[in-house]
Amino acid sequence: MNMFPNTQRSTQTWIARINHTVCLAVVFGAFLTSPSAFAKTNADSSDDDSIELSVFRVEADQLDKDVADQLTTSRRLGDLTTTVARSVAVVDRFRIEDRGAINIQDTLNYTPGVTTGPYGFDSRLDATRVRGIDPLKFQDGFQSLFGFYNNTRADIYTLEQVEVVKGPASVLYGRGALGGIINSVTKLPQAVTRNEIEVQVGSFDRAQFAADFTGALDADGKFLYRLVGVYREGGTQVDHVPDDARVISPSFTWAPRPGTRLTVLGNFQENEGGQTLQFLPNEGTLLPGRRIPIDTFIGEPGWDRYDTEQQSYALFFEHEFNDVFTVTANTRYTDGESDYKSHWVAYDGADPIIAADGTVNRTIYDSPRASEAFTTYGTLAARFDTGPVDHHLTIGFDAQDVTIDNDSFYGWAAGGRINIYDPVYGNLAPVGDIVDYPAAITNQFGIFAQERMTFDHWTLALGLRYDDVRTHSLGNSEPNIDDDATTGDIGLIYQAPRGFTPYVSYAESFEPLGTAVAFDGSTIQLDPKTGEQFEVGLRYQPPGTQTLFTFSAFDITEKERPLSNGIFVTQTNVETRGVEFEVDSRWRDFRFQGGYSYVDAKDGNDNHLVTVPDHQATGWVTYEPRAGALQNFRTGIGVRYVGQRWDGTDTLSAPSYTLLDFMVGYDFETVRLQLNVTNATDEYYVGTTDGGRAFLGAARNIILSAKYRF
Repeated sequence: MNMFPNTQRSTQTWIARINHTVCLAVVFGAFLTSPSAFAKTNADSSDDDSIELSVFRVEADQLDKDVADQLTTSRRLGDLTTTVARSVAVVDRFRIEDRGAINIQDTLNYTPGVTTGPYGFDSRLDATRVRGIDPLKFQDGFQSLFGFYNNTRADIYTLEQVEVVKGPASVLYGRGALGGIINSVTKLPQAVTRNEIEVQVGSFDRAQFAADFTGALDADGKFLYRLVGVYREGGTQVDHVPDDARVISPSFTWAPRPGTRLTVLGNFQENEGGQTLQFLPNEGTLLPGRRIPIDTFIGEPGWDRYDTEQQSYALFFEHEFNDVFTVTANTRYTDGESDYKSHWVAYDGADPIIAADGTVNRTIYDSPRASEAFTTYGTLAARFDTGPVDHHLTIGFDAQDVTIDNDSFYGWAAGGRINIYDPVYGNLAPVGDIVDYPAAITNQFGIFAQERMTFDHWTLALGLRYDDVRTHSLGNSEPNIDDDATTGDIGLIYQAPRGFTPYVSYAESFEPLGTAVAFDGSTIQLDPKTGEQFEVGLRYQPPGTQTLFTFSAFDITEKERPLSNGIFVTQTNVETRGVEFEVDSRWRDFRFQGGYSYVDAKDGNDNHLVTVPDHQATGWVTYEPRAGALQNFRTGIGVRYVGQRWDGTDTLSAPSYTLLDFMVGYDFETVRLQLNVTNATDEYYVGTTDGGRAFLGAARNIILSAKYRF
């Protein structure tokens, strides 16, 4: 599926330089072609009224809504987040761009209860923990990730917003949703014509060109289109690990009449990258001694890689029969593959891991992987009244047919030695034969029903779901997973006078685990892992203000969690408790979002769960003057605090850290220039420590972008 010729890494440097020159030329050209780029210069400089709002400010004002009215896109969840009896977060496009997010993980840096980059800076995937638990990844309501390292990472430029449902969500989204879900929403056709070109240059030789075109093909707006594309060349904070991408995402909508829409979406993507996680030892990172540089690469340039490809096709259909009934039917086919070759530090019992001469032993790994998924879901929603009670009833189904094929060669401690402080490359060890493991096939089918009943100030929400899951190996019809389960949830909301909205809820989850090898060498059938969450919360919006306070407290019990020491030996219960607080406020020319979360997550041995900090706190403020000489100027600053993270045995912890981010920009009529800096003070910190390994966090990243609308 090569859309473009592969770029040889030996030409990376001069290509990056050419791209930088081209980008600057495009920025300058866009600036000159902007009809009013010099309007202020030609006008009377003392006349502030001559300043015109940019198209970006006009669009933001048109789409501006009450601070409490965050919309979700899933009919399975509801409409406004304030009508849901659980904690839900929505990060829209404006905040994504304000904070300079370059991936889905970055968009959630300021979301309470979410830990981003739990294993440090990882270029392979978007890693998060929600309330201390790994969530499921969805895109447009479909599960988007099956297994690991067998598909592309969604490009942030192709997305409209990111939604987080916290805590168990099997009733809404099916098996495995103990930690909730993260749903990214793809850009789809819009009726209003909007064309955009964006160029970026930044740290680690980043050079990116992106374009987004949308509008109507006819005067009646019945035929809509959108075309989104990204081309990127660049590196990462780790030497010899690129971050190159080529993405094309076309979509088309047919809306023959109001209330009826059919949308077809395609996505074609190639990424050339590598593994930024080097699995460095605690020595030289957490423990005293010579510090390992953050750009250390212990693989072999030209051999190590993490290259991925994906093609996907989706269909979305919605039809309103009348004021009562609405039906949706959606389906997606995804075909992904990866070429994964890597080295990392081998933990072979040496003490210390780093020898006196600075060398370490390496493991060598070669794993071609592939995934193919056909997913579908549909709903029938009805809105009606029975006397004084308003009803919103939704029934639906979803199904998955997924094939995962992971083959590999694993050369433990067979990758040769290298100096971890001053690596010299060219010592590629022999690579053995790749073992062809049988592909795993999973079939899942679920049906669900939800009812929201509103009477006066009260809303009662009820949900029930049945799932059937079966997994077997290709060529072997005997299933290693054959489970079914019924899960439910219930929530109650009271919209009290003067802006107070308390709620209480209970939710369940279900995840089949299949078989495992027991301590005595026998194969045993593991019980399905289940979970339940009790949550109470309060939303408060002072009357007449654009300020929303949100508080929630939760208690999650994970049942039948496997505990292992290399092999599974038992299943136990794990309890996670915590509180979250968030404030979202607009006041005059300022917008502020702040949050705090406390999570107490411990396993069956009363040890803290790996990667989960007890305390997190964030705050971001944006200043956008609406009038006066600075009305097209904008700036923002944010602070992120993450508490200590333990190693799973409560023996060693990664220290807490505080990071500073900021943004500054200026809008001309059709051109926006913006500078974003994350980890502005370039803190060297460890994301977590696990099994004697330390995982370094993201270094300072500077990105200058220019966006042109026409």
